[in-house]
Amino acid sequence: MSESKLTKDRLKHDQLSFGKVMIVGLGMIGGSFAKALKERGLAELYAVDRREGELALGVSTGVIDYPAELTEQFIAQMDVIVLATPVRAMASVLADIKPYLAEHTLLTDVGSTKGSVVEAAVSVFGHMPANFIPGHPIAGAEKSGVLAANSQLFEKHMAIVTPAADSDPVLVDRLHRLWRAIGADVVSMDVEHHDHVLASSSHLPHLLAYTLVDALANSDRSQDVFKFAAGGFRDFTRIASSDPVMWRDVFLANKEATLATLDQFTARLADMREAIEQGDGASMFGVFTRAKSARDHFLRLLEQRTIAPQKDTSSVSLSVLPASVVKGEVSLPGDKSLSHIAITMAALSNGVSQLTNVCLDNGVRVTIQALRDMGVVIETLSESSLRVHGVGLRGLRAPIAPINLHRSELSLYVLLPVLAGQPFAVSVTADDPLLNRVRTDVFDLIRAMGVELAFEREDCLPVKMTPAVPKALSFSLDGASQKLMVSAFMACLFAEQDASLTHAPQDVTQMEVLLQRFGVVVTRSEATISVVSGELIATDVEIVADMYSSAWMALLASLLPGSELVMTNLGLDARAFAYFALLKQIGADIDMPAKGSSGLYEGQVVVRFAELSAFQLSVEQTNQLRTLMPLLCVAAAYAKGQSRMDGIGQLPYYHEDRVLALIDAFGLVQVNAQIESGCLSIDGGVPQGGELDCAGDQYLALAMLALGVRSKTITQIEDCQTLLEEFSELDAQAKQLGLHCSVAQ
Repeated sequence: MSESKLTKDRLKHDQLSFGKVMIVGLGMIGGSFAKALKERGLAELYAVDRREGELALGVSTGVIDYPAELTEQFIAQMDVIVLATPVRAMASVLADIKPYLAEHTLLTDVGSTKGSVVEAAVSVFGHMPANFIPGHPIAGAEKSGVLAANSQLFEKHMAIVTPAADSDPVLVDRLHRLWRAIGADVVSMDVEHHDHVLASSSHLPHLLAYTLVDALANSDRSQDVFKFAAGGFRDFTRIASSDPVMWRDVFLANKEATLATLDQFTARLADMREAIEQGDGASMFGVFTRAKSARDHFLRLLEQRTIAPQKDTSSVSLSVLPASVVKGEVSLPGDKSLSHIAITMAALSNGVSQLTNVCLDNGVRVTIQALRDMGVVIETLSESSLRVHGVGLRGLRAPIAPINLHRSELSLYVLLPVLAGQPFAVSVTADDPLLNRVRTDVFDLIRAMGVELAFEREDCLPVKMTPAVPKALSFSLDGASQKLMVSAFMACLFAEQDASLTHAPQDVTQMEVLLQRFGVVVTRSEATISVVSGELIATDVEIVADMYSSAWMALLASLLPGSELVMTNLGLDARAFAYFALLKQIGADIDMPAKGSSGLYEGQVVVRFAELSAFQLSVEQTNQLRTLMPLLCVAAAYAKGQSRMDGIGQLPYYHEDRVLALIDAFGLVQVNAQIESGCLSIDGGVPQGGELDCAGDQYLALAMLALGVRSKTITQIEDCQTLLEEFSELDAQAKQLGLHCSVAQ
C-alpha cells in the first residue's frame, strides 16, 4: 500500500471510533473480533496471517479491509493491535512488532492464558510495556478459520482485561470501551487469578473431555460405546472437537494452574470412587445436590447475561358457580410458614428428618434452594414429602454467590437469623418487591445477635452479614408480627446461652411446638419465653394444614347448603381456634378438636351448613384475627343482620389494605359495607355476583371465591395466578369436594 493511500485513509480514520485496528492471526476469534468492529463501523480493519488464503478470504468476505504485514509501514500507523496468535508464537510476534510499536498504540491479545503472555512480553521488551494490556474474551466455538467468524460472538459474553500495576490507564479504559462496543460485559482481573479461574472453568473441562473420548475410543467396547452414546455423552464431549494444537499450547502455557486444579479434581474424584465402593449413597447425593445447585446458579447467571427479562402478561381467572356444595373428607396442604420452618430446622439438625405434607410452593422452594446452596442434602420423595440430611446448627457452608430470596418474604424472616448464626460472611439479595424495602424489625433482631450489617440502603436488602462472637439474646415481642416472632425463635437457637423473648403471647404457638419436636427446650414464665440453646435432633414431622386454607374451607361448608366437610390434619393455635370458635358462636355447625398436651387443638374438624348471625368484634378481637379478616368479612356478608368490626384502622397497613380492597369488591356485588371512625359495618344478605379483581393477592382471591359461592350469578375473579401457584391443589380439591370452580386463561 502506498504512502499516499495511507494519508488518504487517515481522513477516514478520524471518523472511526477506534481508528486503525490490526488483527494478528485471522482465525475464528481474531476474525470474529474484526468482523464485529467492521459491521458496527467502529474501525478500519487490517490483518496479518501467515496463511495468505485466510487473508484473501478475510477481504473477500468483508471481515477485514486490507491485508497487512508486520512491518514499520503498517505497525507505526495502527491505533490498536490485537494478537490472536497461538501461545507458542507470542514471543516471536512481539519481537517483530517491538521495533515499530508507538507508545500511543494499544497492544492487546485474546489468549486464554495470561501468565505466559506476560512472560513472553517481558522476555522481548525487558519489562511489561505500559501500552500492552492483555485480554481474554470468554467466548468461542469448535470451528476454526476466518470463515467461522461471527460478528455476534462476543454479545452478552464476558471479556476479561488483565492490566498490570503500571499499565497506561487511558489505554486500559480504551480496551474496556473496545470490548463493550462489540457487546461484551467487561471485567478486570489480575493475571494469576485469571489463570487459576480459567484453569478450573475452561481448561480442566477441555482436558477431561479430550481424555474421556480418547480413553473410550481405545477401550475394548469402543464401537458399542459410541454406537449407543446419547445426548449426555454428546453434550459432555462437545468441546473435544476444539483445535488440538491450540489446547496443547494452552496446557503447556498454563501448566501450574492446570496441575493445581487437576489435583483438586482428582482428590474429589477419589472421594467419589470411595463413596461408590462403600455404597455411601448420602455422600454421593450430597455431591450431586451441591453440584446441581452450583450449576443451576451458573445457568441463572448465564440467562441473566443472554436473555432480556420478560414480563409475564398472562392473566388467570377463576370462576365459581352458585349452588355448589362441599362434602367429603379432605387432608389439606401443609401450612406454608411451618413448611419453611420445619425444613430449616431439619437442615440445622443432627441426623436425617423426613417431612410429610410439606407445602412446596414457590416460596418454600426458595428456602430449599438457599439451603441446598449451602450444602444441605434435601431429597424430594413426593409432591409433598422431603428427606432432609441435617448438617448441624452451625454446619452450613458458605455459598458461592449471594443467597437470593427472590420474592419470598417468609424465606427472608426464616433464613436471615439462621445466616446470621453461621461462622461465615454472607450476602443476601432478593427480587422486587422485597428489594430495597425497609425491614427494620428483622434487622434490629439481627443486630441484637451481634452481627455486623452492611447495606446499600439502610435496613433494606441487599445486605452483607459478617459474623461476630455469639452473645446472649433478650428480645421483646411487643407488637411483633407473626413473621418477626418466627425470626426471633430462630435467632434464639444461636444465642451464646439461654435466650429470652419478652412480651410474648400468652398462648402456645405452632413455632414453639415445632421447636420442641426437634429437641429444643422451651419454657414459659408469665409473658417471657425462654429457649435453651443447644443442638437440634432430627425427627419426622407431618406438617399440619395451612391455617388460611382450613379457615376458608370451613367458611365454604358453613355457607353452602348440603355441605358436610371433614378436615383431618388440623393443628389449631389460639388464633386459628378463635376463628373457628367465632364461627361456632354465630351459628356455624362445627365439631371442634380438644386441646392436646402440646397446647394446640389437634385432630379433625367437621363442618356442616348452618345459617350465620351477625356479630361484633372488639378492637382486640379484630387485631387477633387480622390475618383472617377477609374471610370474616365474607361471613358477615351472608350473615343475618349487620356485623360490626372495630379497630380496622389500627391494623398493619397490609391487613387494612386487604379489607379496603374487599369493601370495594362488596360494592360491585351489591353488598353494603362502609367504614366510619375505624369501625367496619357490613349488612348481610345475598351478593349479586359479577367480575372482581384480587390484584394478585391469594388471600383476597380465596375470600372473593367464598363471596361468590352463593351469589345470584356467576362470580369471576381476575389475576389469580399467585393463588394457583401457592395453592396448587385448589382445582383438584374443589372437584373432589363438589365445589364448581373453574380456571380460565
